[in-house]
Amino acid sequence: PEGSTGWDARENCVTTEVGLARITGNVGLAHAYSATASLDLDDLERAAVWFGERGVDVYSLLDAPDAVRIVSGREGRAKLLYRLPTPLRTIQRCTYRGADGKKHKALELRCATATGKTHQCVLPPSIHPDTGRPYAWSFDPLFADPLSPPMIPEELLKVWRDELSAVPERK
Repeated sequence: PEGSTGWDARENCVTTEVGLARITGNVGLAHAYSATASLDLDDLERAAVWFGERGVDVYSLLDAPDAVRIVSGREGRAKLLYRLPTPLRTIQRCTYRGADGKKHKALELRCATATGKTHQCVLPPSIHPDTGRPYAWSFDPLFADPLSPPMIPEELLKVWRDELSAVPERK
């Protein structure tokens, strides 16, 4: 889990069926090591406006026939999984002040750290820390497969790369 020391090192990730069989708790997908990434939308409305200003229709991404979504059960949130052959540094954008008075980010494009380690997404049926309910898959079985998510759309990849080049890398 992300709170544990060393979880993000490749040598500590589960890579075999034997290792998988030993897991008794939540499971995370190590993006940088599995050629995957996620679009995590923590405030769907704000994120849709932010992406719209950059030429990306978030609702079309969510409704794509091959979309692989992870559902937390929390209103106004969404997560999409994609294949991303070359890891990119995770970015968070679209700062806003929540009802709790704290600053939050409406969206995150998640894959790797600035030092090349991995970020993760917790996979179903892991338990959500706030709701206590399991995460769930949402996808059309005729067009989508969580074991082989779609390639990241070019327009989303362009926004990610543009944002990385516009802001100096933080260590």
